[in-house]
Amino acid sequence: MNTTTTGAEDIVAVRDNVTRVINESSKLNSELAQELITAYERESKLLGGINRREKEIVRLRNEVAKRDAKLASVNERLERLLTSRAMQVQRAYWRLRRPQRGSSQQKGGQR
Repeated sequence: MNTTTTGAEDIVAVRDNVTRVINESSKLNSELAQELITAYERESKLLGGINRREKEIVRLRNEVAKRDAKLASVNERLERLLTSRAMQVQRAYWRLRRPQRGSSQQKGGQR
């Protein structure tokens, strides 16, 4: 099998073309890998922020639920106090102590 100079040049050209294609593919692969790594890091940071916000939301919801329960308890106690016999007596006392209209003017504005 004799190789001519044309055949040897063809092999060199093919080898050069293959090397060029491999180098271009390798370069594109490296660039793509770097882009993917950058995107992954950015998305990881965003996901971390989202997770922190979700935890904060859960904590705040729990706090709101506790405060709602405490408010309901305070409202219930207030309602019981307002309807108690002691409060009725206190209100009657306040009504008696309240100056009547016109009577404060007769006493010179003093109670």
